[in-house]
Amino acid sequence: MRGDPVKGLPETAWAEALEEVEEEALLRAAIKAVRDLLIADWAVARRDDERPQKALESAEAWLSARTPDNLAAAKAAAKACTAARNERFGYEHRVPQAARAVAWAVGAKDRAHIYEALASVEEELLARIALTSEYERAPEMRRALVDILRGQLAPAPVVEASPESLGDRPAVPYSAEGHFELGQKLIHKKFGDVVVTSVGETWIEVELSDASKKRLAHKP
Repeated sequence: MRGDPVKGLPETAWAEALEEVEEEALLRAAIKAVRDLLIADWAVARRDDERPQKALESAEAWLSARTPDNLAAAKAAAKACTAARNERFGYEHRVPQAARAVAWAVGAKDRAHIYEALASVEEELLARIALTSEYERAPEMRRALVDILRGQLAPAPVVEASPESLGDRPAVPYSAEGHFELGQKLIHKKFGDVVVTSVGETWIEVELSDASKKRLAHKP
């Protein structure tokens, strides 16, 4: 897809291209795109302003546990990003704008905010090119965004656990910040004793004691 050389693809183009993608996977991909492509420079330039980072973290917290408190925290983080966007409008404002869109996507009725986040990421990358007049780097920037989406939305095949692979390792407490392996036994504060039966790049699927399954976040 080829978008405007300054603004990139419109939200409608992102919607058309990604309409078949499962919503949670798409939101996780948007979070990673904002974090990997925008936040690093923001964190260096704005060391005392972590509002965009907190917006991403609030969305991840809601994905891990969809509670009213986590929903309220995401909405509050989105509003804080609105203030950050207004303070930086005209320069770097698309960073909190993209993070805000991610936070607003939490619990939303449709995917409009996710597409807004992706469009904001691309527009910010193109704006950075314009500052240095390195317009030849536009394809490189777009590839970086597409590569993240491809990595998140078309991951390597998941390997299912077999009874022999579960082992007798002691259970460890679950944390969304942890990294877990196939067959590992975990202790979840809500679900109790669980076993990892599938592993994706940023998620694990666990089997509960009643044989039902839940998908949880983990670090790559």
